Amino acid sequence: MLKAHARFRGAVTLKSKDPLDPPQVNFNYFERDDSGKLTPDAEKDLQAMREGVAIVKKLLKGVQWKLPLHPDCMKDVDLDSQEGIDKFVQDRAWGHHASCTCKIGGADDKFAVLDSAFRVRGVKNLRVVDASVFPRIPGFFVVMPIYMIAEKAADAILADVR
Repeated sequence: MLKAHARFRGAVTLKSKDPLDPPQVNFNYFERDDSGKLTPDAEKDLQAMREGVAIVKKLLKGVQWKLPLHPDCMKDVDLDSQEGIDKFVQDRAWGHHASCTCKIGGADDKFAVLDSAFRVRGVKNLRVVDASVFPRIPGFFVVMPIYMIAEKAADAILADVR
């Protein structure tokens, strides 16, 4: 079973001073050390993905019908060797539930961007209320935790207004 986790530390940076210019988002998947070797955590992530590919290959082995894929979708993909699987995973892995980039935490946590009322530390009149507030990813299906965060933030905002 594949499990959602966040061992890596991504970054969101501004490309320019133009507020309409989208930010640069780097998830830092499969981080490497200074020598170019995968970090131990990145190696664990890659191993989990290898196992996931193996499970899917096993499930599809006895299937009589062919998956309707675009002809170029798997062009030049080698899923029969570990090197090919590693390349496939590292080139195509993508987490579509970005989270944990502006986490809530105590004042003593150097990675905590927000206080418990969703206020950005050091910035006046700015709050963040989305999946980025989680200290750790709450799983694959984040919609319910996001609803909970939104309710909690609404309470915090209303309390400050009163």
